[in-house]
Amino acid sequence: MNRSRPRVLTAAAVALALSVTACSPKAASSKSAPGVSDSTIKLGMLVDMTGPFATSGKTSNTASQFAVEEINAAGGVCGRKIELVARDHGYDVQKAVTAYDEVAPQVLGFLNVYGSAITSALRDKISANDALVGLTAFAPTLLGDPHLIVVGSTYDIQAVNSVDWMVREGMLKRGDTLGHIYLQGEIGENSLKGSKYATQQLGLKLASQQIKPTDADLTSQVNAMKSAGAKAILLDSTAKQTAAVAGAARGAGLDVPIMGNVATFATSLLSTAAAPALLKNYYRVSGIGLLGADTPEVTKLAGKWKAKFGAVQPESGGAVVLSYVTTHLFAKIIGGTCGDLTRKGVLAARAKVTDFSIAGLGPALNLSDPAQPTSRASQIHRPDKSVYAGMKVVEDFKASDLAKKYQVQAG
Repeated sequence: MNRSRPRVLTAAAVALALSVTACSPKAASSKSAPGVSDSTIKLGMLVDMTGPFATSGKTSNTASQFAVEEINAAGGVCGRKIELVARDHGYDVQKAVTAYDEVAPQVLGFLNVYGSAITSALRDKISANDALVGLTAFAPTLLGDPHLIVVGSTYDIQAVNSVDWMVREGMLKRGDTLGHIYLQGEIGENSLKGSKYATQQLGLKLASQQIKPTDADLTSQVNAMKSAGAKAILLDSTAKQTAAVAGAARGAGLDVPIMGNVATFATSLLSTAAAPALLKNYYRVSGIGLLGADTPEVTKLAGKWKAKFGAVQPESGGAVVLSYVTTHLFAKIIGGTCGDLTRKGVLAARAKVTDFSIAGLGPALNLSDPAQPTSRASQIHRPDKSVYAGMKVVEDFKASDLAKKYQVQAG
């Protein structure tokens, strides 16, 4: 597929583009959709604010609201203000289904549906409604559906990039064993596809252990990694489980790098007993940007958080960045179909976005082919107490040669 040259936008440029859209006439068509009036466009959010991923879910609403305030201050989209309709699903599928049924008739689309398992349960309803849905989920099985937007690289590609990076950094060499502790379900099982591919391509051995989101004591899994002779651990888990793995590894004398996916870290972990082990051995791979990065747009976003919450840092800087970027991305898509503010119109506008990014907050995104990841690039992070939100960039966005060759299995 021939992808156009990335065009990086600053937040100011995004706001200007949206304000130009806002000054255009109201939708000329008599067509209408749920959530659209002469003055507003309502978008839904179904997030985890009380369940196992509440660490990042709680910040999603706030970050999206920051972006909505910017967009509305610049004139809105298609001459209308954006309004959010949010519900908590607690990472419970049945609660999510109930919440979706309540919110769907009220909104044009869903800015954020949090979680791969939740999204999978809702796919038939989303398709039947012709709704466009932004996701806090990176499962490759969610690709191939024009209704769903997976922002950035998928879990399997993140795993490929992270293993490739550890080899390039000398943490792993041909013949070594990589341990992989992975969550049951979409997150871990898709990440495992990536680790299997990368280890085969790079001449590594793989030892894996599956866990559940509710598992608290991971000592046995860590001991299994030690028995297998793991020289590094790839980790897909909740943030609390990251602390458990790091603590158990330290107790077992397993002094090896631990590479977690984007959801495995919370800022407060650096105030726990696990902090020394995390500071020494933990890294994170992410398909989205970092709130602690030293760029003007990131500094501006971090400043919004500081202005609202003072000294209280976000538990998940990644969730702040993802929700903020996705909100501006959604506004860009809707702004491309002001004359047809229907769900079908929005779906058609999605494919026109081929090079969207906000400087410092993520790689260029190409939404033209739903079957392909919007990006194959990942950043590598590591914890640092001196950096805002506790994470610094170790390697900027890069798509490894392995990730470029890897064949994603879309759903």
